[in-house]
Amino acid sequence: MFNSLFGGYLFLRFFALGVIFGFIYEICKIVKIISKNNIFITNTITFVYMCTLGTCFCSVVLNYASASFKIYFVIACLLGVVLEQICIGFLFTKFYNLVYNVFIKIINWLNKTKFGKKVLR
Repeated sequence: MFNSLFGGYLFLRFFALGVIFGFIYEICKIVKIISKNNIFITNTITFVYMCTLGTCFCSVVLNYASASFKIYFVIACLLGVVLEQICIGFLFTKFYNLVYNVFIKIINWLNKTKFGKKVLR
């Protein structure tokens, strides 16, 4: 059986796993923005993300929790994802939207200039 200290350790481990899953989701969102809402790419990325998430979660349960599944593992993982999306993910989304918009404006400006058309060929 788990003692309370080991249970807290597992809760923190699954919380950290949830934060990592949130970061990976942020990377998936970047690829979705770049792909311009292509339905095939969006669905493929989502499918691969979910398969990876499930595999990692099950392997962590098997390795660290001695294959004993508790509901607070799922709660800790979901809490990690939600807090990452609220705190870090919000700022990260604003940042890469800003960078993406600036990059698109630079490309559009280069397309309008004679020098830029030669460079972009």
